[in-house]
Amino acid sequence: MKSTLVPFFLLMCLFTGCAEKVSDDAFVGTWELKGRTKFDGIRIKIEKHDDALTGRIVKLNNNKLVKMFADSSDVWVSGIQRVSDFEFKLTERKLAADLFSLYGQSTSQDFKVQFIDANTIGLATEGADPQNSSVLYKRVP
Repeated sequence: MKSTLVPFFLLMCLFTGCAEKVSDDAFVGTWELKGRTKFDGIRIKIEKHDDALTGRIVKLNNNKLVKMFADSSDVWVSGIQRVSDFEFKLTERKLAADLFSLYGQSTSQDFKVQFIDANTIGLATEGADPQNSSVLYKRVP
Protein backbone atom coordinates (compact mmCIF):
# COMPACT_ATOMS: atom_id res chain seq x y z
CA MET A 1 0.00 0.00 0.00
CA LYS A 2 2.79 2.46 0.91
CA SER A 3 4.53 1.87 -2.41
CA THR A 4 1.46 3.05 -4.35
CA LEU A 5 0.89 6.17 -2.24
CA VAL A 6 4.33 7.68 -2.84
CA PRO A 7 3.97 7.86 -6.65
CA PHE A 8 0.42 9.18 -6.19
CA PHE A 9 1.61 12.07 -4.00
CA LEU A 10 4.49 12.80 -6.37
CA LEU A 11 2.05 13.04 -9.27
CA MET A 12 -0.23 15.30 -7.22
CA CYS A 13 2.70 17.61 -6.48
CA LEU A 14 3.57 17.79 -10.18
CA PHE A 15 0.03 18.77 -11.15
CA THR A 16 -0.65 21.16 -8.26
CA GLY A 17 2.83 22.65 -7.94
CA CYS A 18 3.20 21.64 -4.27
CA ALA A 19 2.70 25.28 -3.33
CA GLU A 20 0.96 26.56 -0.25
CA LYS A 21 -2.35 28.39 -0.28
CA VAL A 22 -2.01 32.15 -0.85
CA SER A 23 -3.21 34.11 2.18
CA ASP A 24 -5.81 36.84 1.72
CA ASP A 25 -3.51 39.07 3.77
CA ALA A 26 -1.00 39.03 0.89
CA PHE A 27 -3.17 41.71 -0.77
CA VAL A 28 -2.80 44.16 2.10
CA GLY A 29 -0.51 47.05 1.16
CA THR A 30 -0.06 49.78 -1.42
CA TRP A 31 -0.10 48.84 -5.10
CA GLU A 32 0.63 50.74 -8.31
CA LEU A 33 -1.35 49.97 -11.45
CA LYS A 34 0.63 49.01 -14.57
CA GLY A 35 -0.29 47.91 -18.08
CA ARG A 36 -3.33 50.07 -18.81
CA THR A 37 -2.22 53.43 -20.21
CA LYS A 38 -5.11 55.42 -18.74
CA PHE A 39 -4.52 53.99 -15.25
CA ASP A 40 -0.72 53.61 -15.17
CA GLY A 41 0.70 55.10 -12.00
CA ILE A 42 -2.48 55.16 -9.93
CA ARG A 43 -1.75 53.87 -6.42
CA ILE A 44 -4.26 51.85 -4.44
CA LYS A 45 -4.05 50.97 -0.75
CA ILE A 46 -5.73 47.65 -0.01
CA GLU A 47 -6.81 47.11 3.59
CA LYS A 48 -8.70 44.41 5.42
CA HIS A 49 -11.68 45.41 7.56
CA ASP A 50 -13.98 42.80 9.12
CA ASP A 51 -12.53 40.06 6.86
CA ALA A 52 -13.31 42.11 3.71
CA LEU A 53 -10.57 43.47 1.43
CA THR A 54 -11.11 46.87 -0.20
CA GLY A 55 -8.77 49.29 -1.92
CA ARG A 56 -8.86 53.07 -2.00
CA ILE A 57 -6.99 55.45 -4.28
CA VAL A 58 -4.06 57.08 -2.49
CA LYS A 59 -2.44 58.70 -5.55
CA LEU A 60 -3.88 59.68 -8.93
CA ASN A 61 -1.93 59.80 -12.18
CA ASN A 62 -1.88 62.71 -14.66
CA ASN A 63 -4.53 61.37 -17.05
CA LYS A 64 -7.20 64.06 -17.51
CA LEU A 65 -10.09 61.56 -17.43
CA VAL A 66 -8.79 60.04 -14.21
CA LYS A 67 -8.47 63.50 -12.69
CA MET A 68 -11.99 64.36 -13.86
CA PHE A 69 -13.76 61.24 -12.57
CA ALA A 70 -11.68 60.05 -9.60
CA ASP A 71 -10.51 61.49 -6.31
CA SER A 72 -8.02 60.38 -3.73
CA SER A 73 -9.73 58.15 -1.18
CA ASP A 74 -12.31 56.86 -3.71
CA VAL A 75 -12.91 53.12 -3.53
CA TRP A 76 -11.15 51.49 -6.50
CA VAL A 77 -11.20 47.84 -5.42
CA SER A 78 -14.63 47.12 -4.01
CA GLY A 79 -13.89 43.50 -3.18
CA ILE A 80 -11.57 40.53 -3.46
CA GLN A 81 -12.95 37.01 -3.23
CA ARG A 82 -11.12 33.69 -3.18
CA VAL A 83 -11.86 31.35 -6.10
CA SER A 84 -9.25 28.68 -5.28
CA ASP A 85 -6.04 28.32 -3.28
CA PHE A 86 -4.24 30.55 -5.80
CA GLU A 87 -6.87 32.41 -7.78
CA PHE A 88 -9.06 35.32 -6.73
CA LYS A 89 -11.77 37.54 -8.20
CA LEU A 90 -10.96 41.24 -7.85
CA THR A 91 -13.76 43.74 -8.48
CA GLU A 92 -12.70 47.20 -9.64
CA ARG A 93 -15.06 50.13 -9.68
CA LYS A 94 -15.15 51.63 -13.17
CA LEU A 95 -13.88 55.12 -13.79
CA ALA A 96 -16.96 57.41 -13.96
CA ALA A 97 -19.10 54.72 -12.29
CA ASP A 98 -21.69 57.33 -11.29
CA LEU A 99 -22.14 58.29 -14.94
CA PHE A 100 -22.47 54.62 -15.97
CA SER A 101 -25.12 54.05 -13.30
CA LEU A 102 -27.24 56.94 -14.66
CA TYR A 103 -27.58 55.00 -17.91
CA GLY A 104 -28.19 51.64 -16.25
CA GLN A 105 -24.75 50.29 -17.13
CA SER A 106 -22.46 48.18 -14.97
CA THR A 107 -20.37 50.23 -12.54
CA SER A 108 -17.69 47.61 -11.89
CA GLN A 109 -15.51 45.08 -13.66
CA ASP A 110 -14.37 41.69 -12.39
CA PHE A 111 -10.89 40.35 -13.00
CA LYS A 112 -9.38 36.94 -12.43
CA VAL A 113 -6.20 37.54 -10.40
CA GLN A 114 -3.19 35.53 -9.27
CA PHE A 115 0.05 36.43 -7.56
CA ILE A 116 2.94 36.25 -10.02
CA ASP A 117 5.32 36.81 -7.12
CA ALA A 118 4.99 38.35 -3.63
CA ASN A 119 4.98 41.88 -5.09
CA THR A 120 3.09 41.42 -8.36
CA ILE A 121 -0.53 40.56 -9.06
CA GLY A 122 -1.61 39.64 -12.60
CA LEU A 123 -5.13 40.61 -13.72
CA ALA A 124 -7.03 38.97 -16.57
CA THR A 125 -10.51 38.98 -18.00
CA GLU A 126 -12.42 35.76 -18.68
CA GLY A 127 -10.47 33.13 -20.59
CA ALA A 128 -7.07 34.81 -20.15
CA ASP A 129 -4.26 33.71 -17.85
CA PRO A 130 -3.40 36.20 -15.07
CA GLN A 131 0.11 34.68 -14.84
CA ASN A 132 0.84 35.91 -18.39
CA SER A 133 -0.95 39.25 -18.17
CA SER A 134 0.61 42.64 -18.83
CA VAL A 135 -2.05 44.25 -16.61
CA LEU A 136 -0.52 44.27 -13.15
CA TYR A 137 -0.67 45.58 -9.63
CA LYS A 138 2.90 46.13 -8.37
CA ARG A 139 3.53 46.52 -4.65
CA VAL A 140 5.18 49.82 -3.66
CA PRO A 141 6.72 50.76 -0.30
